Amino acid sequence: MATRMSLAAMDRLAESPLRLGTLVGGYSLAATWFIQLFLLGWLWPHWSDGNGLIPGQDVVGFHRVAVEQAEAIALYGWSAWELRPNGWGISGLMSAWYALTLPEPWVLAPIQALFYGVSVALLAKLVFAVTENSRVALLAVLPAVLLPSAAIIYAQPHRDLYVMFGLMLAIYGWWLLFRMQQEPVVKALGLAVCGSGLIAVGFIVAWVVREFSAEIFQGLGGIFALLLCLCAGYSLRQTRRHLTSTVASPVVALLLLFAMASFHSGDFFTRELQVAPGPTAPHASVEDMNIERVDGWHSVNWLPSRIDDPLRRLAGAREHFIRDYSHGRTAIDTDVNFRHVVDMVAYTPRAVQVGLFSPFPHQWLPHPEAEPVRNAYRVLGGAEMAVLYLVLPFLLYAGWCWWRRPAFWILLVPALAWVMVYAYTVPVVGSLVRYRFPGYVILVALAVAGLCQAVLHWRARTRRNATSGLEES
Repeated sequence: MATRMSLAAMDRLAESPLRLGTLVGGYSLAATWFIQLFLLGWLWPHWSDGNGLIPGQDVVGFHRVAVEQAEAIALYGWSAWELRPNGWGISGLMSAWYALTLPEPWVLAPIQALFYGVSVALLAKLVFAVTENSRVALLAVLPAVLLPSAAIIYAQPHRDLYVMFGLMLAIYGWWLLFRMQQEPVVKALGLAVCGSGLIAVGFIVAWVVREFSAEIFQGLGGIFALLLCLCAGYSLRQTRRHLTSTVASPVVALLLLFAMASFHSGDFFTRELQVAPGPTAPHASVEDMNIERVDGWHSVNWLPSRIDDPLRRLAGAREHFIRDYSHGRTAIDTDVNFRHVVDMVAYTPRAVQVGLFSPFPHQWLPHPEAEPVRNAYRVLGGAEMAVLYLVLPFLLYAGWCWWRRPAFWILLVPALAWVMVYAYTVPVVGSLVRYRFPGYVILVALAVAGLCQAVLHWRARTRRNATSGLEES
């Protein structure tokens, strides 16, 4: 009876994104206040900066700058407000809310909970589109709520929460553009408007808090435009039932891509690694290229500049992190630099390993020189990865089950691309865990869905074998 009631409750929850988002938002709100006000404010105040924030992290600076700007707004009015005080968009948003409420981090928790609840609800809807099983979709998003790394995102005013919100809005918008290809013109028009609006809002939200994320969104826009073109071509070969809608879908995607490409995203890391004079010859030997690479990025004349230049900036971002953060205890591969696209290709297997499976086991135990709060991070991160090491291989099983469903690729491709961008550029595992989270949690959700499907297949096979055994006897 209790099992039946639990399953019925799961069904009701999974069938209503509003109900699911409200529950997740309420849980994250309660967890945030518990962490900030009880754990860090009363139980372990020596782990806090005095405001429920963990010292030594960017959030302390975000809060300090936001408080200063909120005080200026109180003195001089809203003319004192600026979007990026000290270059931090998150501080601009926080200061506006502080000016309207109180200059305390806990008052920001309802907004963070709202954004996180919406993000998880959208993820559940997309996983349901992949699996067509509401219970599997609900179980798949549980890690987004229960993992310790998730608490780091929603319980502290990090930029990554807002970036995750923007990414989930954009991915759902791209999903709506794909659905245009299956609908008549009138309904396809509504999907085009809603999808374009979600993509635009997601893009702007992410850009506000982290300017260079706009360039990642542009890259994802190019990937989605290509995917929608391929899907449209396949649909037209099969049937011409919704010809106008099918053709309009990639056209809208391309228009959005052009709009994002014309958007000024700050050209971050452009100066970190300058282009060396003259392109590398297409048939240059490895020895020649190694000699040349010491003085900058070497372009190749077989790769378009629209692709080569973003790769150069990715290499420059890695230079920035190695220069400023390689002293961290979780820094890895700081001796690896990119001077040529060949370097990035050669590093790809290692980047996959770092992106998906770090922190590695040797980073799970407390460090004798680390502060207690940092060691708590290490132990919790280790416990999380010990579980994920068992779960992540089922991402392959998910691909085997659902590779024919476009929704699977619409989730997998941007999530994997997101993780890989940061695996190439952030050789500090402590920071990488936060940066990769928006894409990583999607991969984990797909892996959990694959695990659930494997269990369902195993149970069905067991029943068939038992039934056939009874019939034979």
